[in-house]
Amino acid sequence: MCLIVGLAMKLNEYEKNSLKKVKQWEQAKQKGLHKKLLDATSKPVDYLIRKMGAKNLKHLENAVEKTIDNLLYASTYTVTPEELIKRAHAHGMTIKDISEIRLCDLALLDDCNREHINFHEKAGVIQGAIAGLGGMLLATADLTALVIEDFHMIQEIAFCYGYDPIDAIEKEIILRIIEIGVGGSEIKFKALDEIEDLKKIKGESDKKAVAQKGVSVIGSKALEEYIEHLTAALLVRLVPRAVPIISMAVSAHSNQEIIEHSGNAAFMVYRKRFIERKKKLA
Repeated sequence: MCLIVGLAMKLNEYEKNSLKKVKQWEQAKQKGLHKKLLDATSKPVDYLIRKMGAKNLKHLENAVEKTIDNLLYASTYTVTPEELIKRAHAHGMTIKDISEIRLCDLALLDDCNREHINFHEKAGVIQGAIAGLGGMLLATADLTALVIEDFHMIQEIAFCYGYDPIDAIEKEIILRIIEIGVGGSEIKFKALDEIEDLKKIKGESDKKAVAQKGVSVIGSKALEEYIEHLTAALLVRLVPRAVPIISMAVSAHSNQEIIEHSGNAAFMVYRKRFIERKKKLA
């Protein structure tokens, strides 16, 4: 059952423990082979220009910029309310309307989302392995396709915790989660601060005025910097693919790591917001 009334609106032990785990995750450094490389490279753009050349860097940056623009301006729901209700029923949540999700048991929602993240991880590995056969030739197309898949996965997670994934500010939050999944520790901490700022903007009383600003809420310069950082982080993953023998394995591992870290970041960010909202409802 999802309907919660009266004293039941107080946080239960699972939710309290979940909040502790979220705070621990927020303070932890990024893990993984590529994450360590990103942390060790103080100026990844300069490093990559030396490795690949400015022309190749600009080529991927243009592809990433075009992908991000499409996601911000054209992307809509990647899962219908009907599909989400069926998924909820399969995990023991007897809801009739999508709006009831905000009153569901967090543990059930978490199980549902973990299964969803695992599915996308496997899909990312397969996609990366196939693209790895083409080495550098297919690497750019693979990484931009992965960003799209990542965006869609996070949209579904947002929806599953009761947040509108096509809201302009919500899309900005999703972009920051993608950045966490791709970047190193410094990027993670910066993105989490920006997410908190976006949450405050979303919570302002004059929501209509904010919504009219659309994707320019943060500003075009910040979006430029975002694309530059994202491109640099993606390129760090691109360099090892130039070696044909290891390209397939590296590509598959890289894709799996991006989806895993993005999915985990979305999992932490949205369950924290779910708990914060429950406190307000109480």
